Amino acid sequence: MNHRPGAPQKPTAWTDVAEWRPEDPVFWACHKWQAIRTLIIAALALHLAFAVWFTWSALVVRLPGLGFELTVDQRFWLPAMALLMGALARFPHTFLVLKIGGMWTTFIFTLALLIPIFGIGHAVQDPTTSFATLLFWSGVAGLCAGGQMSSTAANISLWFPKRIGGTALGFTVGFGNLGVSTAQFLVPMAVSVGLFGAIAGDALVFKVTDPHTQAAVREIQMYPQNAVYIWLIPTLITAVLVLFGMKNHPLRGSFVEQFQIVKLKHTWIQTLLYTFTFGTFSGFAASTPLLISEVFGQLPNAPDPLAYAWIGPLVGALARSIGGVLSDKLGGSNMTMLVFLMMGSSAIGLTFLTAPTSGDQFTLFFILLLGIFLGAGIGNASVFKQIVMSFDPKQGGPVLGFAAAASVLLLGFFVPIIFGHSFAITGSPNAALWFFAGLYAVGIALNYWYYWRRGAEKPC
Repeated sequence: MNHRPGAPQKPTAWTDVAEWRPEDPVFWACHKWQAIRTLIIAALALHLAFAVWFTWSALVVRLPGLGFELTVDQRFWLPAMALLMGALARFPHTFLVLKIGGMWTTFIFTLALLIPIFGIGHAVQDPTTSFATLLFWSGVAGLCAGGQMSSTAANISLWFPKRIGGTALGFTVGFGNLGVSTAQFLVPMAVSVGLFGAIAGDALVFKVTDPHTQAAVREIQMYPQNAVYIWLIPTLITAVLVLFGMKNHPLRGSFVEQFQIVKLKHTWIQTLLYTFTFGTFSGFAASTPLLISEVFGQLPNAPDPLAYAWIGPLVGALARSIGGVLSDKLGGSNMTMLVFLMMGSSAIGLTFLTAPTSGDQFTLFFILLLGIFLGAGIGNASVFKQIVMSFDPKQGGPVLGFAAAASVLLLGFFVPIIFGHSFAITGSPNAALWFFAGLYAVGIALNYWYYWRRGAEKPC
């Protein structure tokens, strides 16, 4: 059909956009605000999903003091199960955008957050709740909240020109990743006060213990249910914003058609690169509170893990937004090479600081830990930029979602488990840290050979 340049065709439904041509300068200049509005609302929804998803990483640190009998391995398993189920949820999310539309996908799964909010809120009010029940609700949180990153990345990649694709994805997903910091910052405060009165349930007694004798030295009232109830009103508001503020992109594809990306070699190479970056971010975000607790918890002046845990995800999320801009300007493979060097050196450096004799050694330990988060955040954006440049839009969206899903399933889920086994077997996280450093070396080799060197197959 012929039409004026820049003039969109009439949509078939109020939820849809009939056409979208971001590479057409005239069309883009006239209609870019639709893309920007979609980006803002999608970022808000993703931020909320991450907050619900990573609530367990902050809440689990308080459970033993509230009377929940959990081993160290079990405490690592609770955030790990949320990661595992979130990873599995990402695969259908990857292909839903081109099947039913980005708006409907985001709306349905924003409302779905209400399921773990009410379920977890009920379960954590009783210290006799079994580990199996807690693990179940951790998995539900992952299924309902963990998948949105794949659908959001696939959706946003369709709305923007390739030349600014890194920036658009970096901001959207970076702001979404900030939900981890929001959860780890707000949850400790929310559980300490009766925000909702008798409606939300009674308080539990939290026993503060001496790190040497394990004897209770004082008692505090806490409301663990508030860890999830604080997300209730934001969930309802966000669902309304999605329904009336977003539109569905016109591009469509069947599940079978989209699934053809698994036959492409570079789908798997880019997926591995993204696994080493976002898998690190998600896994370390879930593990940091317990990692700090296990390494420094027995010292007299031990730091409170939850006072610091939110800072790493904050650095990684902000770095992702900046990394998108840098990748658009300097090239995705250049930035990816830099971040793997940063992450590897930080992981190796940490191995020299995991047997502290004083809490004063925490500062350097934490700085190196932030180095991993900084590198992972930039790398999340740089690999996404490489994917945008390496595939056409109909392939790029599913590849972005597929890589986001696989990154948690292949590594993010295992990071807390690997740390837990490392502590259980050796009493130290060093074996885990050396393993992660080895993965980053593999990332350097893959990025160098396929994307960075002169004569590479897909320089990007």
